[in-house]
Amino acid sequence: MIKKYTYLTLAFLLSFALVSEETGRHEMHAFYFMQVSNPPAIVGAIDKFASSECGKKFPADMTLMAETINGSSPATHFLILSFETRADFQKAGQLANSCPEAAAMLQSFVSSASQVRNSLNLPVAEFGDWTKDAIFLRYDVTLKNETAYIEAWTEMMDSLSAQDSVNGSYGINRAFAGNDQSTHFVYIGASDFDSLTANQQTLTTSSDFAKFSRKVGNNRKVINTSVVIPVKGWPKQ
Repeated sequence: MIKKYTYLTLAFLLSFALVSEETGRHEMHAFYFMQVSNPPAIVGAIDKFASSECGKKFPADMTLMAETINGSSPATHFLILSFETRADFQKAGQLANSCPEAAAMLQSFVSSASQVRNSLNLPVAEFGDWTKDAIFLRYDVTLKNETAYIEAWTEMMDSLSAQDSVNGSYGINRAFAGNDQSTHFVYIGASDFDSLTANQQTLTTSSDFAKFSRKVGNNRKVINTSVVIPVKGWPKQ
């Protein structure tokens, strides 16, 4: 079972020569999707690591998310490690492979979760502070032409935001590695479920969305849509 979590350290080593077009404060996000049988145990394991001497040096914001609705995917949660620089990504790999507290955390995961998949994502466009939102819609998509899609999507979202039809964060991430299921994901955040569904209703019935759909219809395929709720965050110390 411990082998299920070796990917946590292996992915940390992929920190060289990455190219992104990030607009937010994070240069990359590592996502680890899990099927969790005991969520409090996972939170407790991360709490213990974060309060350790090694955890206090860990150069990433950590966030545990719950996938409340995600179709047929077996994942119930995912852990995001968000890095502000590529140097931080490399430092995290060195710590994860050298400190006993990290090994203890991974060992604690064994009895409470199993790996589903993982990916390394580069922010292409991020607007607003996603760490302040309480719920998200995430769209896993496959794109043929990233530049054309982002241009059309940003035009739509900017217009809706100017009309106060979107009041949370939103963005697009490119899967640099772990892209066997999708090439990108799009997210839209909100303060609560009512706001999220109201914003989605406004978006999908707007003339801006109709225009966007005409532009990208042959460019993208939506693989899945998920409702995601943050469980707990551990900011970099």
